[in-house]
Amino acid sequence: MKLSSIKNRANEILLTNKSEYIRILTIILLVGLIPSLFSGNSNFLAILVYYAMIIIFLPFHHGYIVSSLKMVRNQSQALSDDDAFVGFKRFKELFATYFLSNVIVWAISAAAGMILVLLLSFTIINAARYIVDAAVNQSNAAALALAAIQHTPSLIIFIGLFLVLVAIAIVIVSSYLFAMPYLLEQYHMSATQSLKESIQFMKGHVWELIKLQLSFLGWMILIIVIQSILINLLAFIPVIGSLIASILGGLAAIYTYLPRYHLSQAIFFEEIAYYRYENNTYQSNTGENTNV
Repeated sequence: MKLSSIKNRANEILLTNKSEYIRILTIILLVGLIPSLFSGNSNFLAILVYYAMIIIFLPFHHGYIVSSLKMVRNQSQALSDDDAFVGFKRFKELFATYFLSNVIVWAISAAAGMILVLLLSFTIINAARYIVDAAVNQSNAAALALAAIQHTPSLIIFIGLFLVLVAIAIVIVSSYLFAMPYLLEQYHMSATQSLKESIQFMKGHVWELIKLQLSFLGWMILIIVIQSILINLLAFIPVIGSLIASILGGLAAIYTYLPRYHLSQAIFFEEIAYYRYENNTYQSNTGENTNV
């Protein structure tokens, strides 16, 4: 699968109804920032509302999937602003799939965090024991300093390597889960069906997906830098300053790389699906055929 051809096709598709597609992405951006209004508040009720909003908004970004697939499947004339709110309108249908995929990633992150804490505790205890032994046996301040210096670099390297491995694991797992919302949208699979099928669907294609996403890394870093600068410049405005920075950063992404990014992923899915489901039919686990 040539990534350059995928991105070129995304550019060609953008020539059709680009304005409507960008408007949908903008609506998703603006509405998707609502939960951030409740972040950074130490009030218990505000914290509770914040996490409740995060859960409610889990399927909200399904609008990206719906609008991108319409564009890719030559249905751009069917685009509507309502596509931006499909995550709310079809909440009951979509929630289980998005909740399951997020729980898997969260569980891996939490497990990695717990392992890191345990390993750090073990390393720190050993380092402290080494320093205490040096103090008891030598009673020399220089020896204490040397012992601390000897353990610090290895601890930093260890933490860095562990975090890199965790990041790689999360990227790989997320790649195997990539097809879940697309399979839900195209083939109306349940959460567990889409999970199992996504793993099979992505076998042999994980690295291709990662390379496709990495090809946009330069733009992502640029937008992050711009947004960070804006946050610092607007830091004198509590809460609203960071919100304005997020909006401006999001708009910069929408008018640079984000449309091509979402379209490229939809094309990536469609190309694999075309070869995987011959005759444009999918045989479900129940033995029924579902037309694409």
